[in-house]
Amino acid sequence: MVKSKQTCKKSTGGTAPRVTLELPVTTAVPVVQEVEISKPFTHNEFCLVCRDGCIDHDRLFLCSTCPRVMCSRCMEIPSTGADAIDADDVTFVCISCHVGGERHGRNSYSPYFGFYRRDKPVFSSFLPIRATLEVSFKSQLSSAPILVVHLVLVDHDTAGGCVELASDFLRPYFPAGGFEFRTVTFDIGNSSKIAKYQAKASAVVQELKSNWTRVVVAMTNHTDNDDGNLFIGYEGKKKTYVSARAHTVLEILLSPWQSVIDGAEESYLWLFACGALINKPIAFGCLQQAVINHHMTATIGFNAIRFQPSFATHLLLAFMELVIIERLPIRVAFPEMVGQSYKLGRHSDVFLLVPVAPDLLAIKKYSWTHHELRPWGQYLPVQCPDCGWTNAWRTVNTNKNYSFECKNRQCRKEYLFSQPAGSRILLPGRRPGTCWISIDLKPTPGIPDDMLVS
Repeated sequence: MVKSKQTCKKSTGGTAPRVTLELPVTTAVPVVQEVEISKPFTHNEFCLVCRDGCIDHDRLFLCSTCPRVMCSRCMEIPSTGADAIDADDVTFVCISCHVGGERHGRNSYSPYFGFYRRDKPVFSSFLPIRATLEVSFKSQLSSAPILVVHLVLVDHDTAGGCVELASDFLRPYFPAGGFEFRTVTFDIGNSSKIAKYQAKASAVVQELKSNWTRVVVAMTNHTDNDDGNLFIGYEGKKKTYVSARAHTVLEILLSPWQSVIDGAEESYLWLFACGALINKPIAFGCLQQAVINHHMTATIGFNAIRFQPSFATHLLLAFMELVIIERLPIRVAFPEMVGQSYKLGRHSDVFLLVPVAPDLLAIKKYSWTHHELRPWGQYLPVQCPDCGWTNAWRTVNTNKNYSFECKNRQCRKEYLFSQPAGSRILLPGRRPGTCWISIDLKPTPGIPDDMLVS
């Protein structure tokens, strides 16, 4: 029998002295009670074609070979054979599986019939699809359980932030449950505060009591502009921030959630912090090591010196739609994600860190380019640094090599920008003369010997 169902219709930088944190013998807080495992969602909740649910007399037909579903409104099911599809021996195959079989050579090109009995079409003519597909054939509309955790530095104002907005965007996709969003504030400036945070976070983990298919951890924090250390809160009663190395901070913050992260099919870490974390080699190496240690599916960071998280809103929304809902691999979806984020591109480069082996990362830098504003992803000064003229540049483009010369005849300051070696041009941008480029970076994970404890 064909299975069917119904469903209801700003800056983050500064300076802070570095302190040494004494980690507990184990930063993982023991699980005291058994965690209940919820029944997994086996099929999507929304139609692949119209991306909507069904009520009243409409039905969602469940594909027999994948998690996708299609609704009765999007298919012209013959009225004379409507009862036949309810027979026990009838199965349904969605349009994506039909097209996928053709594209991969498993099936020859043929009309789409949808409903089959012992591999033979139930209807004598093809099954018309009434609407245009709004997602790619590789996509689905997944309602697999997801946990979004927002870790926020104490006294950091996140009002109107992109994480909350992205979570509000996700919520309607989970009418039957399976979505949780939690904000956890942290102040881990000394040993007693570490213990307090980990107890609080562990209590949240126990309260959730579910098996999460996807876990998204976002951290909104400050970084020390001099060395890239992450802020950790206040060391004592005086409200002066202190900082610590990235690997130490992430070990403390993520350890209570590690069992949830390890149990998920996919886990993602978003770092909404200023660019010193990426721009300072030692800090970036510590971050890379932490990404390896915590087995994240992917980590996203930014290198703007005074990074403002609100500029990442479109990128995060595109991630939620393409990766979380449509279940596209993040390395496949990322060019499209940044393509929706040109305002972010004017503000910051974006870095994607993905483990490809137990101790190996693949790192890509995504840069927005504009032939005048950011030639080949580099920043052209708003004024000539030698003579101080504004609107000073005369430009020449020769075989995609951009040369700029100061218009001041007594100055003639010059810049030359060429396409970075090994870079790849992605889709054209929304504005004329723009695009994103990706550059593969050499991984440099590791913690210097004199920092193994800090």
